[in-house]
Amino acid sequence: MTAGWITFLGNDLLSFLYKYPISRLSRNEASQVEMLILTLTLEKPVLSASDVFIVGTNLLSSITGNVITYLLVALQFNAAFSN
Repeated sequence: MTAGWITFLGNDLLSFLYKYPISRLSRNEASQVEMLILTLTLEKPVLSASDVFIVGTNLLSSITGNVITYLLVALQFNAAFSN
């Protein structure tokens, strides 16, 4: 998982929200979707660890890649020792 892929997913979500027919929603739901679109457009969501550092998409993708790699190696060892 790369930072570019995460950015693509964020843009894909915005694209979906722009294309979704709001006329099918209630007035309250439509205003919430519009607020979400506005919020995602103006402020990109960020994670911070107690305001010590910001967990950006680069760090998040690196952590996710390492966890997935570790899990795959652990599963392979488990399968090898099970036989």
